[in-house]
Amino acid sequence: MRKHWWLLLLVVAAYAQQSQMYVFCYHTFSTNLSSPYNFRPEVFRNHLESLRNAGYRFVSWQDVLSTNLKGSRNILITIDDANVSVRNVEGVLDEFGIKPILFVYPAIIGRVHYALTWEDIQRLQNKGWTIGAHGYYHLYVNQKLYETDRNGFFREIGMSKRVLEKRLGTSVRLFGYPFGLYSPVTIETLQKENYAYAFTIAGKPAVWPPSDPYQIPRYLMTPQMWHHLVRLLITTNNVAHKE
Repeated sequence: MRKHWWLLLLVVAAYAQQSQMYVFCYHTFSTNLSSPYNFRPEVFRNHLESLRNAGYRFVSWQDVLSTNLKGSRNILITIDDANVSVRNVEGVLDEFGIKPILFVYPAIIGRVHYALTWEDIQRLQNKGWTIGAHGYYHLYVNQKLYETDRNGFFREIGMSKRVLEKRLGTSVRLFGYPFGLYSPVTIETLQKENYAYAFTIAGKPAVWPPSDPYQIPRYLMTPQMWHHLVRLLITTNNVAHKE
């Protein structure tokens, strides 16, 4: 019986050391784009103000890794795809002291008008943003791709990492699953390619340290998701609702 009590105390102590964060997945910040994943810059600012006024703390990936994550009122901002509209909110993020994770798929960088340039990404990295891989062509890195296009599958995971590391001169340890899709072979390949963490789309808080570092959940940000998070995290008195 005494042994069981000690085991219970160890479990309680482990849970007591865990923290929680809400990881938000944004995409674009255009002033004229019609998309469920787009938020105009002033609306994005409203999100940040509402969360800050409700007592939430914005954390960076550096904060997470340095154990500077306390309690349950932590927000980690991530941005997928490196759309050029990120420039529209760069100043807002600077103002709030937020250093997001930017998930990049290299095939479009500096090649299409709607994507950031390598100079942009280097500038953001210099500001303290964390750069993660998001595939090479933004394909589904699931079992189907593995079975139908083995080379394409490995390119999405391995080549994206190597290109980013060469261009940015830093180690890339994070992966954001395109479309939130993955399979066991995806995780196995990430481990072989020396990724340390990967982010899904799961719509629930992330407990830290995670039970599985390759399945860190994020909230896919849409207007509907924002209203859900308002009800979950913020009293309505703290929010000026905007679409």
